[in-house]
This record gives sequence, C-alpha cells and structure tokens, in this order.
Amino acid sequence: MRPYLLATFAFLGLMGETTIEAQAAPHIVYDCPAEASGVVSHTGDAGWTATNQSSRVRDARLESIGGQVALVCTYQIFGTEYWIHRRPPVEYPNCRRLEGGGYRFYCGP
Repeated sequence: MRPYLLATFAFLGLMGETTIEAQAAPHIVYDCPAEASGVVSHTGDAGWTATNQSSRVRDARLESIGGQVALVCTYQIFGTEYWIHRRPPVEYPNCRRLEGGGYRFYCGP
C-alpha cells in the first residue's frame, strides 16, 4: 500500500510541474477595444445632420474569415452587429477566448 501511495504523490508532483510549464509557455493576450464608433457623413447641405453612433464591446469569438481564423470583437452599431477583427500573429497561431471576465483572447504557439 505504501509504494502505491508514494507513486501517487510522485505522479501528482509531476503533473504539477507540467501544469506550471504549460502556463509559463510563451503567449500573447489580446483585449477587444472597449468601444467602437460608426461615423456617418453626407454630401447634402448644412441643413442635414448625420448621426454617429458608438457601442461598448458586446462579445468576443473566433470566426473564419476568408478561410482563415480571425479574433472577432462585436459591437451594436446602427441597429446591427458590427465586427472588428484581427488575425492571430504567425508566432502565436493557436488562439481561444479567455473566459472569466472581459473580452479577451489567449494565443500561444
């Protein structure tokens, strides 16, 4: 029974070291811009007023755009969903949304 107990502790110790190394791996974290604005212009005379709109970030997700992965932040502008996106960097292509507060992406090698 005692060798089994020691083996279990040794295994758990190795798992802890592996977890620490995985968390320390090189990575980059991207935050969605907190706010986006839609600007309207017109060619009419000064009697016409263009109404601009802005929105705070509402969601973050991974999407395929043109067959490539993109980090997408969404906003509500002019009554519809508006996207701001970026591609993951070449050195950190594996991305996921970070859960637990905020609109963020974690990208690693």
